[in-house]
Amino acid sequence: MTSSLMGLSYSLLLLGGPTVHAEEVSPPAILQWFEASYKTMERRTPDVFMAGYGGAWIPPVGRAGSRGKGDNSVGYDPYDRFDLGITDKPTHYGTEAELQRVANQFHRASVDLYIDFIINHNGFNDARSKDGTISFEEAGDYPGFVLQLGNDPNGDFHPKDAQGEIAGRAPGHGIDIDHSKNHRFVRSPVPGMANNLPGGTQVAFERIADVPTAQNRRFYPDRDLPPMLLFDPKTGEHEIQVFPFNLKDPLQGDPVPENAMGYLMRNAQWLVQVIGADGFRIDAAKHVSQEALQDLDRAVYRANPRKYLDGSTKPVFCFGETKDRKIDILKKFVVKSINPNDPGKIGSNRDTLDFAFFDNVKENLTSNGFANDWRKVKQASLDVHDDGLQNGSAGVKFVSSHDDDGPHLSNVAHAYMLMLPGNAIVYHHAREFGDTGNFPKDGRGDALGGLFGNRITRLSSIRNSHGRGDYIERLAEKELFAFERQGSAVVLLSNRLDAGFDSRTLKVSFAPGVRLIELTGNAADPSIDPRDDLPELVQVNGDRTINVRFPRNVAPGGKAHNSGYLIYGLAAPQAPRGLELTGVDRVIASEIPTSSTNGTARLTDLPVIKGDSFQIKLKSVKVNLLGSIRDKFADGDNALFRIDAGVDGNGNGQVDFRMPGAVSYGFERFLNKSSPLIGSEGIGGDGEFIQTVDATKLEPGIHFIEVLAFRHSPVGGPAISSSFKKAILIER
Repeated sequence: MTSSLMGLSYSLLLLGGPTVHAEEVSPPAILQWFEASYKTMERRTPDVFMAGYGGAWIPPVGRAGSRGKGDNSVGYDPYDRFDLGITDKPTHYGTEAELQRVANQFHRASVDLYIDFIINHNGFNDARSKDGTISFEEAGDYPGFVLQLGNDPNGDFHPKDAQGEIAGRAPGHGIDIDHSKNHRFVRSPVPGMANNLPGGTQVAFERIADVPTAQNRRFYPDRDLPPMLLFDPKTGEHEIQVFPFNLKDPLQGDPVPENAMGYLMRNAQWLVQVIGADGFRIDAAKHVSQEALQDLDRAVYRANPRKYLDGSTKPVFCFGETKDRKIDILKKFVVKSINPNDPGKIGSNRDTLDFAFFDNVKENLTSNGFANDWRKVKQASLDVHDDGLQNGSAGVKFVSSHDDDGPHLSNVAHAYMLMLPGNAIVYHHAREFGDTGNFPKDGRGDALGGLFGNRITRLSSIRNSHGRGDYIERLAEKELFAFERQGSAVVLLSNRLDAGFDSRTLKVSFAPGVRLIELTGNAADPSIDPRDDLPELVQVNGDRTINVRFPRNVAPGGKAHNSGYLIYGLAAPQAPRGLELTGVDRVIASEIPTSSTNGTARLTDLPVIKGDSFQIKLKSVKVNLLGSIRDKFADGDNALFRIDAGVDGNGNGQVDFRMPGAVSYGFERFLNKSSPLIGSEGIGGDGEFIQTVDATKLEPGIHFIEVLAFRHSPVGGPAISSSFKKAILIER
């Protein structure tokens, strides 16, 4: 086994999952993808794959707009959590069937689906809402809930005038759910059940709710299927029976009485098992009790039917919106208690959005250079304060969202965030439905590439190839900041808003003589460096230092580019022709984006395979940095390929690498030809890798191929690689 392969399993990439710590590996970034239809998401999954994202967070999926005629609502005023849209009456984003296709496409592309989950509140209607002479309550109010009962004038909700973080209505949020109440009903009513939730009697706002129907059985687990037997350490309950949904015969579901929290728990389990969610972003988590959040953890514990390749359960991952910059507040919402060695004991895999990080980045990457201060940013994250280390153990970082505009120096903020350990989110507003005003906020138009360039996708790729190795701070000044991902890359950042550059000498962990190439392209960009002041290559000095220049955010001559960052890293293998395929019938060309279609145009070509087999081929070449400086180790000592999330592509009866979270997870060896330029015992090959794939084993539709070619590392260290990708269409 080559040195690169020996370094592939250093650290698990599970979002919030257990880590085998030898070095920190940044998991692929999460794309927050708003204002796009499900049809667009399915069609553009190849672009998500090519950009290197490992997850996508999408808006709430249930029918919203409780005031009526609100099917175009973004989703944060929920009406019916189980109504995801049908052909004749879609939601703002599409239909349930379309969302399931998105989930399936994402999973093929190794992209997790995170759904925004509204647990705190419903919409804005209450019992006094009228449509002509008919009240909202007479129309059945909110499906699955009751506004008032004879013994409780507030039904499943807190009083309208209630106060406090939990009971009060948060600004901009709807009627607040009281998760502690225990009014028990069959909340997705089925004919013949004595304890059905009171239903609507007349239509209002073109809707009527809680009318019993046999179709509602599909929203319940099937109690005739074998259950999981679990122990809940919170309540002390033993042998809790958790039944699955019947995916083959959904109408075999068994209605049971439950309270409002039970309804929400069932909805979460249904979204995971039936729709295909891999986790949730929990809206307004700060306004929800810890007990209710623990109930949500219990609902999704071991609920994911999509196993890892080694047969272990893939944990559902949740991250909450705890809109507070106080570290002590944020810490309360991070609960990671799943024990893989004790799968029968209910645990949590829950994190929180890092608002401490967001606020400090925004306040110190402003348009006022006198106010900006990196020293205020470097320790201002939940990650640092949970265990004293910048190691990705807590907090989900972001620098803009649908609620919050990002900093002035957005490019610098993304470079900083994406090269740190831990989870990170890039926000994209697709603008498919036109101008949305102040909500949702505008996002990064280049998050998937396209009309506005590839700055973010380039950073995403560098994160995946060089975002590994322990975090080491190398420089912290008011205007300049630098850190190293040990043995992989050095990141230089500036918040200065004047022209020019700043020179510094930095300590590094690389051996003397090692050459580091600039990875972002900024040093070679004439709009950033018109005078060729920034070196594209630096060499480690004899005292393990490097001499570098930090670009400011204005180019010489006075033009602002707001891209004051460079990343120097070890060179990886090169294959000028990229990933090649044989057996291609034709190619469906990519679309050319315009200002109105940038969020919807597919940017990826789709080679079409119609035959029974095709070949994957990669031809790597000897690496000469800047055309003339030899870097033999960058020639590479191995390559692996992966089809989709891991299928037996080389026909040896199994997926070769099955360790969850390893860099090699789901990948296969090239068996037809594997001839690395750096071979075993010093005997090199011609750099060619070939594998014939049986196309009849792949279902018709889009599939995703990735080849990783690894840099030779004679002394161990991070597994540095180049990624070569293709999305293909199997058509038979």
